[in-house]
Amino acid sequence: MPSIAISRRQIYLLWCLAWFLLVVLLMQPIGYGVMRLAIVVLVVAIWAGSLYLWWRRVALRVVTIAVTSLLVMFLLLPGRPVNIESLRTEYIRSLHTYLGTTYVWGGENHTGIDCSGLVRQGLIQADLRQGLTTLNPTLVRRGLAMWWFDLSALALQNGERGLTTTLFRSASINAIDVNRLLPGDLAATVDGQHILAYVGRHTWIEADPGYHRTMLVKVPDSVNIWFVVPVDVLRWQQLDLNDRNNF
Repeated sequence: MPSIAISRRQIYLLWCLAWFLLVVLLMQPIGYGVMRLAIVVLVVAIWAGSLYLWWRRVALRVVTIAVTSLLVMFLLLPGRPVNIESLRTEYIRSLHTYLGTTYVWGGENHTGIDCSGLVRQGLIQADLRQGLTTLNPTLVRRGLAMWWFDLSALALQNGERGLTTTLFRSASINAIDVNRLLPGDLAATVDGQHILAYVGRHTWIEADPGYHRTMLVKVPDSVNIWFVVPVDVLRWQQLDLNDRNNF
């Protein structure tokens, strides 16, 4: 059976195609498990293609392998205690970067986002940014795991994967005593259709399907339907001062 020879030029074109597909996938607002897998495969393909195409450039080869090795070793290192208040501040800051973003059902980036995507992506970004700036692999691993396992508002309400705990149930967001809340706490409608995050000072942030954008809402608000229906108040395990896993 004749062997199939692939020229260097063809490999280069495939390498460029991998870059193009990666950019397209990253820009898509909606993400599915198969798309996340494709992103990982494309990143590996680009890395391998870069080594093959420029293998003769010793400096580039050494730097690429060294950086990859250091990154892998970093991710495998044991973590350190997390500064929860600093992470909470970073989470609120990350949530605010989505203000004005168009509501897209299933969306999870700045080109389009939904309610569960907003509260998740804010924490993913906070984990990764805080983990890299403080060199804490625990936070980086948490951020990557949350990116890989997509969860709906209902799943977060039910505490799937142990990411959230229920604090209490309220007749509505308007009826909540904000003194019982910490910035970063969540409110999920009891039917699991919508979820919001508290950012402090009587203000919530949400990706609202009715208003078609991410926005801040100050309580009380008698017009927005999500503020007058029963809700479960949740707290991220990562932002729980009583969670021993954070120490």
